[in-house]
Amino acid sequence: MSVVVYALICITSCNNDNCSGNSSGIPLAAFMNGDNAVTINNLTVYGIDAPNDSAIIRQTSANQVYLPLRITTTTCQYVMDYNTEGVDNDTITLNYDIIPYFESRECGAMYNFNITSWDYTKNAIDSVTIPDPLITNSDVVTIKIYVR
Repeated sequence: MSVVVYALICITSCNNDNCSGNSSGIPLAAFMNGDNAVTINNLTVYGIDAPNDSAIIRQTSANQVYLPLRITTTTCQYVMDYNTEGVDNDTITLNYDIIPYFESRECGAMYNFNITSWDYTKNAIDSVTIPDPLITNSDVVTIKIYVR
């Protein structure tokens, strides 16, 4: 009986179940019209100068999209391609500081980001707000993209 108890203690103390999701902060952007979330149909989002295939989503309907930041640079740009005739693409630029963060011995190190400034084109986008510029690995909307 004591061997079983020892094994259970070892199993529960030697896993990463206490680690929360991603190892780095990833901003979650929501598309908004006023106070309401909206869905953009046929949307493609990709990163400019991102390594490999930079498509984040490809020709799909979305009301939210993750915009991953890189630890090798302090600026990332994303193209919102609406795949709609007569609607030009938009570009969002995020400038940020990289903040290494030691979570715990089980989880190790991760990265948080602090958005220092942002810019965007105004084709289908009316405005972009970032209510809390500290990006952690919490799964919450951190960027609001207001569309026309």
